[in-house]
Amino acid sequence: MKQMPTVLWLWILPVLLLAQATPHPEPKPLALTHVTIIDATGATAQPDRAVVVTGDRIIALGQTGKAKVPKDAHVVDASGKFLIPGLWDMQGHLGDEDFDQTAAC
Repeated sequence: MKQMPTVLWLWILPVLLLAQATPHPEPKPLALTHVTIIDATGATAQPDRAVVVTGDRIIALGQTGKAKVPKDAHVVDASGKFLIPGLWDMQGHLGDEDFDQTAAC
């Protein structure tokens, strides 16, 4: 019975050591160049723009060639491509009684 804690630790300790989080390096910035931006405000499209993203943040935006692009950025030539804001909940059913009845089932 006295050996039980020792045996238990021999099983638990390797599991705890393997469960340690390993630090991840900071992601390299991503630069999309020559992209056409549609800002979803109704304004005209903005061609030949550069967008620099680090992690989940846009850190620079401007005319291609004038925007600050970090030297270590992964550069993607997005000529002929469009960039729009993230869209979600494209099929909302607010106030739809039939939908509410079905969802309650």
